[in-house]
Parts: sequence; C-alpha cells; structure tokens
Amino acid sequence: MPLSLAHPGEYIVTGIGGKRGMFVRLQSMGILIGDTINVIKPPPGPVIIAKGEIRIGIGVGMANRIYVVPKRGNR
Repeated sequence: MPLSLAHPGEYIVTGIGGKRGMFVRLQSMGILIGDTINVIKPPPGPVIIAKGEIRIGIGVGMANRIYVVPKRGNR
C-alpha cells in the first residue's frame, strides 16, 4: 500500500515508484527498500515518519510513491 494510506504504526518499505531522482532523494534522507519506518502522522498534510531517532516530513505526492507493508505485530 502507498505510505499515504498508512495509519500510525511500524511498516517496512517494500518499493519506491517514480523516477530515479525520487529514489536518490529518499536515499539521501536515509529511506531505503527494506527499512523499518514508523508512521507518526498520516495525511492530511505532510506524512511524518521516524526512522530510528530521525523524524522526516514527506509530502503526500512523494508518500504516494513509497510502498509499505505493516510490520508483523502491527495491527
């Protein structure tokens, strides 16, 4: 499912859509396929995620291109 539809909780990043620039931008923020992220705040507005101690705000357009699955034990 796209990150923009995720509820608060832990997820695993399974894919990144869009052009190469999108992948590179997310990589520079430390978001890679296979990473575990924690959704702090879903839309409306920017999606706030945490990876470790780092918090990142991602616009809904970008969040629509990041695919995640719930981590086991999450919901």
